[in-house]
Amino acid sequence: MMAVVTVFLLANFAGRNIYRLTFVEKLVTTALSPVEALVARMTYGLQSVTTSTGQLFVVYRDNQALREQIDQLKQNELNVTEIMAENLRLRTMLDYKKSAPQFDFVTAAVIARDPGAWTNIMIINKGSNDGLAKDMPVVTPQGLAGNVVQVFSSTAKVQLILDPRSAVGSLIQRPESRVAAIVEGNSAKPLSPHMVNLSRDADIIRGDKVITSGFGGIYPKGLLVGEVTDIVNEEGGLLKYAVLNPAVDFDRLEEVQVIVRSREPVPVLPNPAAPVNPEQNPGQAVKGTGQ
Repeated sequence: MMAVVTVFLLANFAGRNIYRLTFVEKLVTTALSPVEALVARMTYGLQSVTTSTGQLFVVYRDNQALREQIDQLKQNELNVTEIMAENLRLRTMLDYKKSAPQFDFVTAAVIARDPGAWTNIMIINKGSNDGLAKDMPVVTPQGLAGNVVQVFSSTAKVQLILDPRSAVGSLIQRPESRVAAIVEGNSAKPLSPHMVNLSRDADIIRGDKVITSGFGGIYPKGLLVGEVTDIVNEEGGLLKYAVLNPAVDFDRLEEVQVIVRSREPVPVLPNPAAPVNPEQNPGQAVKGTGQ
């Protein structure tokens, strides 16, 4: 009997505890629900921020990589453009070399120009080791640039035809003219050399081409110097001069060709008439006297 009562009491107590635990759980759950929701939102927000930060880092890294690729592509494009431009210039020089078999050339690059004398002197990257010597003509496929004035082992100094100290024996190419004179640089207008000491009645007109005459022994005959753009009468005299537009674009000069050997015949100036010696040629003397 006593055992039955004990079992009943235990069962009853256990049943009440189960009910109370369930009620407490419900109470706790109800009280903590807002907190749990807030914690959940904060956790989700933190995860979102972490995810967004990671995504931003990835986007930034990809953006930097794309920028580097774009910069590299731009540099490659510049390199290709520069190579194409250089190839075109060198091909033009090669064509000129083929068209002038009477000359042996050494191709050189312009490596320096004096800022204070930009139109007067330039330095090229070839010298005596490459066969260069003083007074050798310097040309481009467009025409005459100047001549070598000083030579070192691996470089040389070139005086341009724009230098006022320069003097180039020249003539008008037009068959009806063939007027010969000197072309020299003009300090007042460095890019406009003058053909000087022309008589007032010299047959020269705008548009005439001016070439080297070959006189003087430095420049071979036939190199294009420039084109006549104006003719000016000098004040108080019987002379005039012609203003030239040079054949060479000196502002864009990057490579040149040095003529190290010329097979062009050198023109010979006619000797002035020698005085007649009557004792050597009496007949000619008498004839001359008779005129």
